[in-house]
Amino acid sequence: MTRTSSSSAARPRALSAAPDVEICRTPLADLCADCDAVTLLPPLSPPEEGHVRHHCALDAPLAVFDLDDTLLDGDCTGMWMRWMVACGWIKDVDAFMAIGERHQVQYHAGTLDIHEHTGHLLSPLVGRHRDEVRREVDDFVEEMVMPRLLEGGIARLAEHGEAGHRTLIISASMHHLVGPIASRLTADGALATHPAFDEQGCFTGATSGIVTFREGKLAALDDWLEGAERIHRTPQSLWGYSDSHNDLPLLERVDFPHATQPDAPLRQLAEARGWPVVDWRLSRLSD
Repeated sequence: MTRTSSSSAARPRALSAAPDVEICRTPLADLCADCDAVTLLPPLSPPEEGHVRHHCALDAPLAVFDLDDTLLDGDCTGMWMRWMVACGWIKDVDAFMAIGERHQVQYHAGTLDIHEHTGHLLSPLVGRHRDEVRREVDDFVEEMVMPRLLEGGIARLAEHGEAGHRTLIISASMHHLVGPIASRLTADGALATHPAFDEQGCFTGATSGIVTFREGKLAALDDWLEGAERIHRTPQSLWGYSDSHNDLPLLERVDFPHATQPDAPLRQLAEARGWPVVDWRLSRLSD
């Protein structure tokens, strides 16, 4: 990409070291090739000798957080199922909830058919307009999700943001839930399974794009990273947080994996590999 300047003078190139000229006593300008920020270097002092280079927001580290049982004490999908029951959107409540409970068991066992699961979750929304559902989701987030967020996880999310890192929430839950939650938490984005809509903006019951479960989370992250690379915003490092062994492909992809209140298989693996293990539920239980 070619940058334009209001000045007709050519822009100076970034300097990797001070020139070998004894009489030079003026600071040198280290020009960031990504965002044009300038860092002044001490006279005759190369960048590698004790100077802290400008931390460019365009290549800032990226922190990726799972949602359910990582930032949230519980499963937002199960909570949303109960909310849909309260809305009167479920005809056979017992059968609907029984299938959901079976899927939860299969999820923890690593045997869940994610396509069957998403079809089940979306079935009550077929024919409903996205605006109607969004109004319910907004109330759901405020009344059910926000009070159950784990303080330690939200603090860590904020720490990354304050350090200039970008943050994403990535979840196997549906995007019409995860997107508003991520916005409410001021994360930079959300990666989740998108529902499909018809021309009138109504739910069809199908999904669109990548299904963000297990390897699908990794595929969604890689797709996001490819987009970042196209606009020259490739993160210099990746951080990851999750509670589930189902997210092992994602945790193995990042530079700094963290097991957060992990299930037994993930805890065993994290301890064997020396990954940090944190439990943000402890502070909640002690309140």
